[in-house]
Amino acid sequence: MRRAEQFTFVPPPTTHELVFETPLPSAVYGLDFHAKFTIHWRVDLASGLRHHSPRSAAVNDVVQRARAVTEGSMLVHHAPLKHQLGDELADERQVEGTHVWARAEQVELRVDDADLEMARKHIELLRATTIRQAERDAERDEIRYLRDEVLTDLSTATIWWLHRNGYQVEQAVALAQQLDDLVRIAAQRRDRHWADTLVSSFESAIPRLSHDHRTDLRQHLAQALGVYGGTSVAAEFADQVGLPQSQGHSQSQNQGQVQSSQPPTIPAQKPPEQLTTGPEDPRDRLEPGDATPRNGVANPHR
Repeated sequence: MRRAEQFTFVPPPTTHELVFETPLPSAVYGLDFHAKFTIHWRVDLASGLRHHSPRSAAVNDVVQRARAVTEGSMLVHHAPLKHQLGDELADERQVEGTHVWARAEQVELRVDDADLEMARKHIELLRATTIRQAERDAERDEIRYLRDEVLTDLSTATIWWLHRNGYQVEQAVALAQQLDDLVRIAAQRRDRHWADTLVSSFESAIPRLSHDHRTDLRQHLAQALGVYGGTSVAAEFADQVGLPQSQGHSQSQNQGQVQSSQPPTIPAQKPPEQLTTGPEDPRDRLEPGDATPRNGVANPHR
């Protein structure tokens, strides 16, 4: 006798295709790739899963896979990226949670000439910023080295000069007074506003902060000063370090309000009240001749 499973009808998988065009993001906001590909999808009715719009599921899945490839790339890399995208989308995958399988072929990827030129300018700016920041970091390191290690005393400064100038002893002796002057100059600390000293101390501890992060640091310091020092201290700090008035003043006001709102004071607890029987009743007083008072307590002195 044949089993029922041998007569179960399983419909053949159906396939569909759609030519689809869409912009795809690049690593630079506002500069997009333009992609065109043919999406192939099919439904597997035997999977037990369903989706009410299989075409939308297939298109969305392919586009999201394409975005994951392009969003970290620059427009100038569009030529090799086209083949990387074609390789990624050619793999047929099941759309998660559905009975839809999707892939894409005939992938085309292009960029506008104007956007490509802007992307090149953006790269040049990044390159210049990176080089300039590296030069500044090197200058800070050199200044810190000379101030904290070389020009600490005349002996160290003289030995450093000898090492850098071929150990010309006679010339080093002749320059001893000038080296000593440099040591005294390096030891001097001109009077600086406390706000500048505070900011420079933080920036010395973390010298690789970007410009935006340096601004954020000043804002956080202003907030902390507003909490612990009040609005006047925060406003003075903001003015000294160049925070915009709108930011520094509003932050100091907000933090000043937090400072001014003292925690509620807890009133001192009163000691537990002593038990009293109310005002003394004259009738409770013992007279010399009474055996017991009116409250019923015997007179011990009788």
